[in-house]
Amino acid sequence: MKKPEKLLGDLLGGALQRAGIMQQVGAAIIVEAADQALEELFDQGILEYARCRAYRDNGLLTACRHAAVAQGIKLRKGDLIAAITRRVPRADILELEIVHRTSTNRKAAWYDLE
Repeated sequence: MKKPEKLLGDLLGGALQRAGIMQQVGAAIIVEAADQALEELFDQGILEYARCRAYRDNGLLTACRHAAVAQGIKLRKGDLIAAITRRVPRADILELEIVHRTSTNRKAAWYDLE
C-alpha cells in the first residue's frame, strides 16, 4: 500500500511552527541573560527592584519599581547591553526601554512584575 503524500503546506507549517518556537526560546534566553547582567552590574538585590521582562523586535523591556533604579539602569545602558552580548553573542539589542512601575500605578500590563 502506498503512503499518502504530504502536502508542501503541511511540511512548511511544521518548519514555521518550529521557527516560531525557536524565536520564543531565544527571547527567553536573552531575558534571562539580561537579569544576570543586571545582577553583575549592580548586585544580587537588584532583581527585587528591576527585571527584564521581554525581548522583542531588537528591544529589551525592563520594568523597575523605583525611579532611582530606573535612572541607574538608564545611565549604564551601554554596560548592560555589552554584558548581555557577552552572555548571548547573537543578541542584537538596539533599544532598551525602561518602564517605571510604582505601587500607585497598577494598570494591568504585559510587563507587570507581579
